[in-house]
Amino acid sequence: MNAPQHPQNPQQWPHQPQPQPGHGPPPPGFPPQGYQQPPAGYGPPPRKKRTGLVVGIVIGVVVLVLAGVVGTMYLDYLDEPGGGPGAEPIAQCALSDEVKAQAHVSSFRLVQAPTDAKKGMKQTHCAWEQTKGKDGRNTRRLSFLVYDFTTFSDKQDRNVDQAHDNYASFTSYATGEQAKPLGIGDESMILIPASPADLTEVNLLVRKGTVVWNIRYQGHDKGFFTDSGFPLEDAEAVAVKAAEELTSE
Repeated sequence: MNAPQHPQNPQQWPHQPQPQPGHGPPPPGFPPQGYQQPPAGYGPPPRKKRTGLVVGIVIGVVVLVLAGVVGTMYLDYLDEPGGGPGAEPIAQCALSDEVKAQAHVSSFRLVQAPTDAKKGMKQTHCAWEQTKGKDGRNTRRLSFLVYDFTTFSDKQDRNVDQAHDNYASFTSYATGEQAKPLGIGDESMILIPASPADLTEVNLLVRKGTVVWNIRYQGHDKGFFTDSGFPLEDAEAVAVKAAEELTSE
């Protein structure tokens, strides 16, 4: 019996069956044979929604901002304006404690001192402002300019005329404003300028002999949200009282 012979050339090996169309390894990404869809409940857990957390953070930030704004407004509302007690007033600017208490001012400041010249008009600017912690939290200021023609020249009549002309020049302020004559000194008038709603202001002009005073009193009442003017009759009363004291000598 002859032994089976093996071909030397691989091409001579018995023909291997080739895969038929539709058969063969699955394409990449295709579930392998025998794969089954996992039952419900398996697989990665669903992502949790964080909408509530984000909304809570936003609300918290808004509350903190509002609290800061309200806190700042409250501290400003409680804060009292003004500075120190000020300087000692000169004789031309002195007022009684009664007037200062009525005006809620006690701190003096000499804005402009009169000149030392022997001749000519002497001008002085005085200001009474608030002392912090003493005059309240509502802003007030009482100031006045003093025009002294007593030594303007060697002729007294001429000095009186100069003072009268100076007083008359201020009547231009009355244009478009409420003006009311007063019975203080030789000539006097109170003017109510058109002021903003959050400010009260009056101007009082008065002449006695060779001296003219231009008095101004102004301020506002502090509110939690906005400021407002204070009663006009209170402002007039302070200006009139100050004018009566300044012209009493």
